[in-house]
Amino acid sequence: MSSASIAVNSPSSSNHFIKDGVTSVNVNRLCSFSFESGLFGSKIPTKKLSLSVNGTRPTRPERISYSGLEPVKASSRSFDVVIVGAGVIGLTIARQFLTGSDLSVAVVDKAVPCSGATGAGQGYIWMVHKNPASETWELTKRSHQLWKMLAETIRDQGMDPLQVLGWKKTGSLLVGRTPEDSVMLRKRVSQLSEAGVRAEYLSTDELHSKEPAIYVGTDGGAAFAPDDCQLDAHQAVSYIEKVNRSFAPEGRYAEFYHEPVTGLVRSTSSGEFEAVQTSNNTLYGKAIVVAAGCWSRSLMHDLFKGSHIQLDALVMPRKGHLLVFENFNPLQLNHGSMEVGYVDYQNATFPLGLDDQSQTLSVSMTATIDMMGNLVLGKF
Repeated sequence: MSSASIAVNSPSSSNHFIKDGVTSVNVNRLCSFSFESGLFGSKIPTKKLSLSVNGTRPTRPERISYSGLEPVKASSRSFDVVIVGAGVIGLTIARQFLTGSDLSVAVVDKAVPCSGATGAGQGYIWMVHKNPASETWELTKRSHQLWKMLAETIRDQGMDPLQVLGWKKTGSLLVGRTPEDSVMLRKRVSQLSEAGVRAEYLSTDELHSKEPAIYVGTDGGAAFAPDDCQLDAHQAVSYIEKVNRSFAPEGRYAEFYHEPVTGLVRSTSSGEFEAVQTSNNTLYGKAIVVAAGCWSRSLMHDLFKGSHIQLDALVMPRKGHLLVFENFNPLQLNHGSMEVGYVDYQNATFPLGLDDQSQTLSVSMTATIDMMGNLVLGKF
């Protein structure tokens, strides 16, 4: 028998999970949620679910945690680098400083690792939906290479990347249904190939042979990137945090969790920013890195409010829904999959301060199988 856990994510609140569609205790607000994509034929239920969102915990099995219950503390409040944000980006930046230099690092977060977008993501390391002509292409390509290098390093150390990171080389599919989609997908394959990424176009029949569960009709097709991978964010963060904490006995690493950043402190002599003010501490750093994910934009504007500094933070929050099917046997996937509409949504821009993106949400889906065998569907 299958069960479903639905994570309703928004940038302004923590993740909420609902088991079997409805919870009945302490109802705070009621929303409805449905998947109406025909990508998987009749294998996914399409009836609308009524959800009462009240902060219940997920039903997914608890993952292995390398971290202790308490964050690593330090007697000093002065570091070479202070990093704001303990998601996968912030902790990875810390790891790079710690393993690649002799610098000391502090990580500060308003909550704990994986409490934000990192913990709610699908963990795909995909190139198939990326545009080689975009400004972020080289950054994307480098990120893809670095994750692969990390997985190879773990393997060279005699460990299994699947167990340590949830790492799987699944390949990815960008799927379309219409003749227009097929034209776009052929062009995308050509662009990726010219940029040095292995990619091929799959006709309807070729797609069906690789993914029997995906239905696109007679006019559809897919772009296939066989080298794309995915990981489990919780596993990856646990490993990275374990590495970071190994530097704590040297006095080079400390964590300040459950400490929201309230401001930046300027030097009275130079006028430069010299410290991060949190709810409990003043953390001095020669360098300050803001890696707060989708909150970086609003946080930076808040921190620099009243100054003459002009900011153009490119990272903005996006709303989405994540649906996790546990023990869901009717549908199994061999590769990560994504509808072409997600590309348009990813490239869309929203005015600063726009909180309600309901009118701009596309009905596009992503689908993966996580390391525990659960079907994970994203709707954007």
